[in-house]
Amino acid sequence: MLKTLWERLIYVLKTNASLTIIVVAALLLELTTGVMYYSAQNIIQRTMERLVEREMNAIYLNIRNHLAKVEVTLDNMAWIVTDDLSAPDSLFGVTRRLVENNKDILGSSISCIPDYFPQEGRWFEPYSVRRADGTIETMQLGSESHDYTKSEFFTVPIAKGGGHWCEPYLDSGGAKATITTYGVPVRDGTGKIVAVVDADISMDWLDEMMNEMKVYESTQRFLVTGSYNLLAGKDCPLYRAALERIKAGGDKNGYFTLEDGDGGKRHVFFTPVGGMTDWVLINALDDSDVFSKLRTRRRALLFMVFAGLFIVGFIVWRASRNLERLRRVNAEKELIGCELRVASEIQQSMLPQGHLKREDVEICGCLVPAREVGGDLFDYFISDGRLFFCIGDVSGKGVPAAMVMAVVHTLFRSACARESNPARVMLEINRSMCRGNDTAMFVTLFIGVLDLATGGLRYCNAGHDAPFVIGKDYGLLPVDTNLPVGVSEDMEYGVQETLLPQGSRLFLYTDGLTEAMDRGHEMFGIEGVEKVVGECARQGLAPGQILEANSREVHLFVGDAEQSDDLTMLAIGYR
Repeated sequence: MLKTLWERLIYVLKTNASLTIIVVAALLLELTTGVMYYSAQNIIQRTMERLVEREMNAIYLNIRNHLAKVEVTLDNMAWIVTDDLSAPDSLFGVTRRLVENNKDILGSSISCIPDYFPQEGRWFEPYSVRRADGTIETMQLGSESHDYTKSEFFTVPIAKGGGHWCEPYLDSGGAKATITTYGVPVRDGTGKIVAVVDADISMDWLDEMMNEMKVYESTQRFLVTGSYNLLAGKDCPLYRAALERIKAGGDKNGYFTLEDGDGGKRHVFFTPVGGMTDWVLINALDDSDVFSKLRTRRRALLFMVFAGLFIVGFIVWRASRNLERLRRVNAEKELIGCELRVASEIQQSMLPQGHLKREDVEICGCLVPAREVGGDLFDYFISDGRLFFCIGDVSGKGVPAAMVMAVVHTLFRSACARESNPARVMLEINRSMCRGNDTAMFVTLFIGVLDLATGGLRYCNAGHDAPFVIGKDYGLLPVDTNLPVGVSEDMEYGVQETLLPQGSRLFLYTDGLTEAMDRGHEMFGIEGVEKVVGECARQGLAPGQILEANSREVHLFVGDAEQSDDLTMLAIGYR
């Protein structure tokens, strides 16, 4: 029976060219569906990796900031202790003040080398600790039963001649809690190490930090020391399996997958904390949490594929289903168009909305993508009397550029929440963009911080076009060119400064303005922009009017030619 059907099918295809085309087209459509599925899977995989990297960067920065404050405080305290070595009783006050003035520090001790103060005995260790009720208890902790000279927090800093974070341990004598200790050697006037000043840190804050900022519900995080002792997170089979893989590999930074006995898969990322520690941060999440929706749709797609093949066979047998196939293709195209429109709306919602107008500043911006989604961006917000703003252009167009645009936008907001120096903000964004940048995409970016009280403008440029400063006259803002963001992780960015006079306007734009082309492939150019800006200066136009004037002139120049690149403009009026 099957042989007869197959022979009949071959005969129909040979005798009906149009029907053959329909069959081939149907098969190609099914192949395209499979390619689209695997493409979507790759996009989701890359998105997951970038989201987890951003999560881990945030956790990493929080840990480093927490530890760095302790390290800097102890490094400075070592010099103070040097000055107080002549009076052993004063060392009690030093440890007490250190605990009182630093909420991150649970306890502090100054552990002297044996018999350094003979009148105080062999073991002299002034110690202060904050108890659960908030009171601070000060004591002489060193004794024969508490021989600190054998402890890691004493021996290693002396051996290294520098700061050291020790392995976590249960301190039953002083802090009465599980802690880790940072120790710094203290030298006398001759440079000889005579003591170690230590700070005890509770492990509770690490556990709290491990549960913050989870994009995926299944995320589990662990923090281990260089000796693979658990600092934070829950000891479980997943942790032990991940730790065995990390030990076997020998690296402290990377990514791998684990499979459990039930066929489930886990994605595991790990990275060193760095600084004075040898700690490693581990992030693990379920594969189903990332791809469950896609796989549900895959099953639906597979069902549709088999249904489609059955329909194709029915078309061949009956030669009457071409209209149905055409309708399906149109429906899929419409679905893709709807999804792109939704993506465009999401992208536009990330940008500042409306026209900001205050007594001291007026801001207006616009973004017109060349496709449904684009790679241009601009952002601004006001905090502590300062205006933070940026404008950028991602290399390429479409969905990949839009994804990079979203990452840069998020990094800008995140960095500015901690830093007001535009060069440091640019440096942090560049380092984050360079990590795992396998696609070699880069971003031209201009970042500025305007003091609204004084008009002082601090800015940093990364390969972007220089903005115009418009007053009674106009001219380009002097900028250092620098490499774009995402090109080199070693790139160092410098800050530049100027003073904006009252009533002046700052006009920023992407190359979608200067490189706009008419049907003859002639570009609008910087000359065209200067002409419009000069007219704006003569008429004293406001920021919104400056954008309208440039938009009007570039559209008149381009005519009915297709838009070749994303067009973004931002105008700031300092009032």
